[in-house]
Amino acid sequence: MSESSGAIEALPVKGSALATVLAWACLLGAAAAPLFQTLSWLVFPDFIERLIMSASGTQDLSWLELPIRLGGMAICLPVALVTSYALLNLRSFFRHTSHGRTFSRRALVGFKVFAWSVAALAILVPLQGAALSAFLSWCAPGEGGQLQLELGSDDLTTLFVALVFVSVAHLLDRACAQQDELDSII
Repeated sequence: MSESSGAIEALPVKGSALATVLAWACLLGAAAAPLFQTLSWLVFPDFIERLIMSASGTQDLSWLELPIRLGGMAICLPVALVTSYALLNLRSFFRHTSHGRTFSRRALVGFKVFAWSVAALAILVPLQGAALSAFLSWCAPGEGGQLQLELGSDDLTTLFVALVFVSVAHLLDRACAQQDELDSII
């Protein structure tokens, strides 16, 4: 019997390859989010200028110089950093999953932090848009500073999905605690 149990343990965990790929994808995404924001505002301002032109219809962006781009980057970078934090915690979950420890405390903590981070992002992204629009309109000549807060169905859907993740994370945490209690009795 010990031979067969040893053979079962030697088999790879189903889904471990996918979890490993997803862990690496999370790591790449976590590195790319702040890097993309920084490069967009500082190195490739044409990208940001096209976004501003399409959003506002303004053709003259000669006022969008380095100090203003630094301010825009400072407004956008916190969301990118929270995204990186969320992805790094999701990576932790996938790494534990790839080693067959999906329901370990550390894996579930990673998933729970990811879920709460996505919920925070659902709130932060519209606030970032409002802060950026106010900042850029304040800096633009002749605009006078306008605040534009947009909250669409996509934002509400993201918040709903994030709260579902939070709920699932808490249910898994409770199940893990109950399993630990059963294991301590036996």
